[in-house]
Amino acid sequence: MKKTPSAQTEPLKNGFWSGLCLGVFCSLFLATVLVYTYLSGGGFRIQLDRDQPALFIRDQLKTEVFSEFHLFLEQLKLELPAALKRAFQDPESLFIPYEDGAVSLPREMGAAAREQFQRLAVATVLEYLQRVDLTPYIEEIGQEALAKARQVFSQEVAGKTYFYEVYPLLAIPVHVATE
Repeated sequence: MKKTPSAQTEPLKNGFWSGLCLGVFCSLFLATVLVYTYLSGGGFRIQLDRDQPALFIRDQLKTEVFSEFHLFLEQLKLELPAALKRAFQDPESLFIPYEDGAVSLPREMGAAAREQFQRLAVATVLEYLQRVDLTPYIEEIGQEALAKARQVFSQEVAGKTYFYEVYPLLAIPVHVATE
């Protein structure tokens, strides 16, 4: 005898798929609620090394200061002769003072002495600038920057909680801790 499909087996098939969809939906809903509760309550904890950004800032600053100092020295070397020439333009004649008075030198002699003094001053200053070692100054600036960056990082970033807004209803707290 052959069985005929009855009306009872058809609702069971539809019931299986409906139950499966309802179970998957409920599981996803519960998982979403649990993740939302965990993230909004606990959030994330980030462990940072406070020396890493401070060392990076120090190195970048030292590089920038080194290039700026050398640029300044090169500009000074170019502008120095003109500045010294302007500085020694004022006296038309030179006076040599002595106990009872002063003797004035002729104009040509004053111009020659002024020109010679300008050359000597330019050569002396340029020679001194060639010997200047900027390394101690750059190192000092770098160490001050390192100390300041560590202090600012400890005050402004470390130990704070920041809220990352993923969605208008979900803001995840991010706790920043330092070593």
